[in-house]
Amino acid sequence: MHDLLFAMYMGGPDSIQSIQPFLYNLFTDRDIINFKIGKVPQQWLAKIISTKRSRKIAPEYEKMGGGSPQLKYLQSLLEKTEFIYHEKYGRSLDTRIGMCYYHPYIEDTLKSINPDEYDNIYIISMYPHYSYTTSGACFKRFNTYMNMRPFERFKAITHWHLNESYNNCLLKRIKSAAEKLEVEINDAYILFSAHSLPEYTLREGDYYARHIDEQIKLLTDRLSHSNYSVAYQSRTGPMKWLGPETRDILKHLVAKGVDNIIVVPISFVSDHIETLIELDDQYIKEAKEAGANIIRSESLNDSDDFAEAAIDIIMDG
Repeated sequence: MHDLLFAMYMGGPDSIQSIQPFLYNLFTDRDIINFKIGKVPQQWLAKIISTKRSRKIAPEYEKMGGGSPQLKYLQSLLEKTEFIYHEKYGRSLDTRIGMCYYHPYIEDTLKSINPDEYDNIYIISMYPHYSYTTSGACFKRFNTYMNMRPFERFKAITHWHLNESYNNCLLKRIKSAAEKLEVEINDAYILFSAHSLPEYTLREGDYYARHIDEQIKLLTDRLSHSNYSVAYQSRTGPMKWLGPETRDILKHLVAKGVDNIIVVPISFVSDHIETLIELDDQYIKEAKEAGANIIRSESLNDSDDFAEAAIDIIMDG
């Protein structure tokens, strides 16, 4: 009567000192960002970018308390899922975390797991939409480990963007945002903001943008809402990325006089630098200063309803 949930994420720096090594690990991974210049030159370029960018964004991490809150939210969320799982199914659930680019690393956590102790093992990426640069990067590490020390049985959940319980969490927050703006939902303009990817990923057949569009259609159909668009944020590095850019679209909407704007961070399940700094402290702040009535829908973080949804995802995913 003992089960395991292993949750994977890309990770984030937990201190100012860890920003540079985290970024270096990220930019040297040719699966997530391939600068098309060869492995060794990319390592050299990654060193330059990570060193320069870490100095630039250190003050932003200081604003968040000196590190990304992502791991703390995930730890708290999984503690809640353990309790809910036991209450719902009468079985104990162990939860473990593995990250791609910073501690605790996927490989290190897997080494500490004895699969023979568990009746059921669930492996999930905390990215709702599948991309080989995110969920794919997580599962590539998991599969590499499996080639050395395989689990006899496990259930892998590689994407869950259409899960009903998860989308109910988002709908609840979009409606709550409209209430805070003091407008009816149909009188609000919804801007879905997703993390951008290098444009070449689409040419290589990546599912990410398709999954984003599928989920937005599901949400807007449920809301009976047609006044919306999608944009992309957080591009970095010397290449063309998916667009249009969130900041540009917000400036365009404000210039057109569009008011009552709800920004929905569609690809982010928890707060980190992209939501707390890039969206809240920069883009949305700029729009407010220009006179817009604008708000961001709350992230799911470690909320009770998201913990409930996590159980539904691993059981039905």
